[in-house]
Amino acid sequence: MALKSNYADQTLTIHLASSFEVSQYEEFKRLCAEYYEPENRFVIDFKKTLYMDSSALGMLLLLREQTGGDRSKVKLININDTVYRILQVAQFNKLFSMQRLNEES
Repeated sequence: MALKSNYADQTLTIHLASSFEVSQYEEFKRLCAEYYEPENRFVIDFKKTLYMDSSALGMLLLLREQTGGDRSKVKLININDTVYRILQVAQFNKLFSMQRLNEES
């Protein structure tokens, strides 16, 4: 399924589908490269995401590397409990700014 995105105020927001997996790698990589500028930020919106595979974790790590490891440059938002647990087990809470679904920023 195609990723949806919008760009405003130096921030690219990528709205993920119900699953975030290897089939989206090329599109995710293209979007991140197309909008990469040192001053830009990335918001990954997990609102509809119920499943993610290990390649999705890799995509997030590549984006983190691309942005220089700056935690303020990549924010993961609207994460449901299941996906949040996956991210916590992988210790992504130490690498990214993360916001659960229905949590105030």
